[in-house]
Order: sequence, then C-alpha cells, then structure tokens
Amino acid sequence: MTARRVAGRGSRRGGECKDVEREDQDMPSFEIPDGPTTVALKTEGGFHKGSAVFGVTNKTGEGLTARFSVQVQGDGKPEWYQVQGESERPVAAGENQTVTVVAKIPAATPPGQHRIKLRATNVNDPDNDCTDSTAATVTVPAVSAPPPKPKPKFPWWILAVVGGVLVLVIGVIIAVVALGGGSKVPDVVGQPYTEAVKALDKAGYKAKRIDKETDAKAAETVLDQSPAAGAKAKKDGPVQLTVAIALPVVPEPKPEEPKEEPPIIEPAEANCDPAVGACIDGFVWRGAWPNDRVCVTPESRYLAALENSQAGARRNPNGGPYGPDTCLMGYVWRDGFNGDHVCVTGERRTVVAQENAAGPSRYRACRPERIIPRTKPAG
Repeated sequence: MTARRVAGRGSRRGGECKDVEREDQDMPSFEIPDGPTTVALKTEGGFHKGSAVFGVTNKTGEGLTARFSVQVQGDGKPEWYQVQGESERPVAAGENQTVTVVAKIPAATPPGQHRIKLRATNVNDPDNDCTDSTAATVTVPAVSAPPPKPKPKFPWWILAVVGGVLVLVIGVIIAVVALGGGSKVPDVVGQPYTEAVKALDKAGYKAKRIDKETDAKAAETVLDQSPAAGAKAKKDGPVQLTVAIALPVVPEPKPEEPKEEPPIIEPAEANCDPAVGACIDGFVWRGAWPNDRVCVTPESRYLAALENSQAGARRNPNGGPYGPDTCLMGYVWRDGFNGDHVCVTGERRTVVAQENAAGPSRYRACRPERIIPRTKPAG
C-alpha cells in the first residue's frame, strides 16, 4: 500500500504543528477557526495586561482530552502567557469550547511586537496530533518615563522668621528706652471706675476700659490695671483697666418640644432605566441585536458579538435553498429572534434558545426611590 500525505494533521517536530504522512488519520482532531488577530494590552499595576479568546472544536466522532498551550514567536517570552483554567480538559465529540489566553507582561519590557498562537494537542497522540491557531500580534507599548523631581526650593521662611525676631528685639529696646524715664502709674485697683479715671487723668494718663463679668466685686469696680501700680510709663500713655460688671441674668430655658425628623429617602437605583430594567448579578444584556434584552453570562455576550462579526463568512456565497442567508455546511441560523439569520453552530442555537427561555428568571426591575418615615420618639 502506498503512503499518502494527509493535509492538516499536526506534528510538533521543530516546535510547530507540521503536516505528516499518516494513513490512520484524515484530519487533525481539533480545529481552531475562531481567534483574534491582535491582543489589546492595558497597563496597570506594573504590568501590561490583556486576554485573547479562541474557539476550539473537536472534529472527531469521539470524546478526546485536549492539552492547550501558548506558542510564542519573536521576542515574546512564554512565561508572559497562560491558559485560563485547566490546561488539559475533556472535549466531547463535535463540541466547541472557548479557551482564554491571559497576558501579563512586565511594564519595563522594551516596546516591540511578537506573535502568539494557541495550540490544541490530543493527549492520546501528542507527537502527531496537534493544531495551531492563526497568529495573533501583541504590541508592547512604550512606558513614559516619570517626570524629573523638582529641585528643592530655598527656605525663604527662615528669612521671614529672622526678620520677625529682629523687629521684636528692636521694639523691646525702644520700649525700654522710652519707658525708662517715665513717671510712676498710680494704684487704682479696687476703686470705682469713675474715680480711677479721675486719678489717672490727674497723673497724666488715659484710661482704657475692658469689662469682665464677675460677682466677686461690686459692679464698676476696677479689678486690675496694666501697667501695674508703681511701674514707669510714658505720659499720655494708655492704662488698661479691667472693670467688673454684673453677671447677666440667664432665664430658665423652656423645654424644647420634640422635633419631627424628616423621612429617610433612599434614591432610585442609578444607571437603571425603569422602562428596561436590569439583569441580576452575574448576568449582562446579550446585545446580539440593538434591542436584545435577554440576560446571559458575559462569555455568551462575547460569543454573540463574535458570531455577528463572522456572519458574512459563515454564509454560502452561492446562496442555497434559503436564499442569500443560506449557511455553510455545519452552521444553522441562530434564531435568537424572528429573522435572526446569523449562522452559528447547532450547539450555540440550542444555548440561545435556552437563554431566551430563562430570560425572565434572570431579570429584575430597577429599584425605585423609597421614602421611609422615621419612628417618633416615645414619650
């Protein structure tokens, strides 16, 4: 029997899945038709982070175990990438699984480009049965250098403090010189305020009054003076007198009537349209078409967007029994709504039907504004 070359069968010689001649297999067990061409990165926490989602299909008639790995081409490093979840997982016959590759590249990495591929290997025949996805380009951005630290400013406040101290010292010297030759201030403490003013006026000084509420002395009695009695002070200078005044009569306060507290107002839920509602936690709008308000998992929403983007590629270019919307072999209409002719796998159409049926159980109304009256105090 003459050996024949089978296209698509994978071998890992040389680090890539290459075609080999095998009579016992016609095609590689796995196919990776869906995958991105680029991987977007976002810088946070000292790393460039991103992810890429691939669709992997078991094309055989039996269940297999697939081993998923990331192949890096160019200046990239394998330790930057990992498969989310288990790297080895069972794949049923004809099943399509979604595999997510997570990127975590140090922010200090020099800018540049490299490529990655997702590899699916049959663990029962790892040396001969593997499939690589199309390459996705990863662009490592340049990280801007931090701005230079500002030069320390000269501490001008030190000059201000020194100047203030000099002014204070000069003022003290002037006061000492000016007062050194003055006359003595008479003692007016304990006198009625009117008598104290007369005594100071007679000695050549002016009284400056400061009131102090007290019941220790009679009202209008001088409690203190500055400068003190006997101190030398400049003529016509002020002498500060602290004068007693009666304590104010404080009326007994009336009992306050209890005030009615305003009600507690809980605002309505933010960013929620009452006419549309919202999904319960863990679910989002599917968004397969503009008014698609069926609540699904984030992964199903991604798959719906991916199916919409590949709708044209999955239609028969030559038409068929259903006109220009006829799907290629292996695909059917999604039927998420009346007229939904996006071509998907049979499994996805079943999932979409199940999502439509479960829609009401995953929906909730917006929380309205609530007014909660306060409880009146007992008494």
